[in-house]
Amino acid sequence: MRALTFEEEVPVVPSAPNRADVACFVGFVKRRGGPMPSGVRNWLDERGWLSAPYRRTSAAELLDVPVPIDSWESFVAMYEWETRRTDDPRELFASYMGSAIRSFFAQGGKRCYVVRVGDYWEPATCPATRDTLLNALVPGFPWTVTSVEVDQSTWHGVGHLFGLPDVSFVCLPDLPSIVAAEPLPLPPVVEILGLEEHFTECSTNERAAEEAPAARLVRAPRCDGPAYEQWADVLELMATFLRQKRREVQFVAAVPMPLQGTPEEGAFAPLIKDLIDRRLADDVNPATLDADSPRGMASSFVQLAYPWARSPGSVRLPEGLESPDAVLTGVLARNAISRGTFRSAAGQSLADVFDVYPLLRPDHLRALETSRAQRYATSFEERVSVLGHSPSGMRLLSDVTPSVVESYRPASVHRLVSVVARAARRLGEEITFDVSGETLWARVREVLRMLLTGLFQSGAFRGASAAEAFRVRCDRTTMTQSDIDAGRLIAHVVFDAAAPIERIRIILALDDAGQLTLSSADSTQEAA
Repeated sequence: MRALTFEEEVPVVPSAPNRADVACFVGFVKRRGGPMPSGVRNWLDERGWLSAPYRRTSAAELLDVPVPIDSWESFVAMYEWETRRTDDPRELFASYMGSAIRSFFAQGGKRCYVVRVGDYWEPATCPATRDTLLNALVPGFPWTVTSVEVDQSTWHGVGHLFGLPDVSFVCLPDLPSIVAAEPLPLPPVVEILGLEEHFTECSTNERAAEEAPAARLVRAPRCDGPAYEQWADVLELMATFLRQKRREVQFVAAVPMPLQGTPEEGAFAPLIKDLIDRRLADDVNPATLDADSPRGMASSFVQLAYPWARSPGSVRLPEGLESPDAVLTGVLARNAISRGTFRSAAGQSLADVFDVYPLLRPDHLRALETSRAQRYATSFEERVSVLGHSPSGMRLLSDVTPSVVESYRPASVHRLVSVVARAARRLGEEITFDVSGETLWARVREVLRMLLTGLFQSGAFRGASAAEAFRVRCDRTTMTQSDIDAGRLIAHVVFDAAAPIERIRIILALDDAGQLTLSSADSTQEAA
């Protein structure tokens, strides 16, 4: 025996209740051999995944159960992320899931959950195979998410969000690969003939350049028209699911690249915006919509990222490109920790990202492209969070949502509302069995005022004083007698977000089952 090595296993520490930086990644990655860390085992056991009545035999392989990850090293110890193919040793492909986790921590993220729904998979062109893979990510696709909030045995894929109350962002790193059109081969390497070879001795102090991985000779996933439609279907279902069931969570998704030589490549920006707005009638008036109006993916519960990124973690991905959703999520997590989630992350550095592809044309970024409804024509970067070059290095150029409601287009506004909603939900869980009356209403007002005062002092609201920045009401003027008899408690919160938008009023309603609903309607908006 040459040496003894001691490895200390750190227990999983519960998240602070008001954290706004935790992400959840759902995707395909292989389990690495070896025992499960005791901290993870205890965490899964405490949440019922290793014992009756919700025991899953797949939990031993970390399959279809949420696993808390606090560092890149912890992920590497449990998941074999660095290869997607083993049949040909010359073709070593990293998994998109693994590269996403690496980028999340590289950008400054501190905690995430990994829901492994299967091993790595070969690119699929069969629609039935794609539907199977999409159902592993989003159970019930394309009709509805079939996981039920009160039944843990039904939680699969993104349904595990029901058991992760501290999550603020969810990503599906494999989504572009699943929906992508059949890949085209890269152009062959042209050999230049007629040149005489000469040997030149290199410096003995320099390391030989690493041979380019075979992954660089394979096309990254790209979409044609039908593939984009399926991608949009997934985003719409996710937006509906989060809006109805997990409204404190935002879906961060990568915009797939267009397939070369297709009409989609030549009209990329208008195509993406038409997909965003495809569920809106031509004569719709955005002023009549609120944060909860069903409208497909033109929702603040979705945040899109583009273009794709090159980083040290993308070397063994096709074309050396990784989807930008995890990069954006890591930046948002770092922004929440260092500056406050209610502040825009635009202008934040992109850490180890050294390039993006494809470069956006000037008309994508500046020209006003017209959607189907003329009245809400906007530029590409007003609906998509753009990564790109700046004089000071790689930066996040815009931090926006694709929402058709202009007040909710700054992504920081949605995150601010999510902070209030999370606090209201926690409060609702505490008072579910209390008697509705003046005493309870006064308690609700006090708790919400304390939260909003803290946010005001942190700079989340505009106004010279707290009285100017926000108002809270919870009394007989916010509830009817029918609401009280039905066990429904309703509080009105009005605040001026520290952003160039109108004043936003949100209505928090708690029913007798403890379910929180939130809305903001045109009739409740006030000019700032």
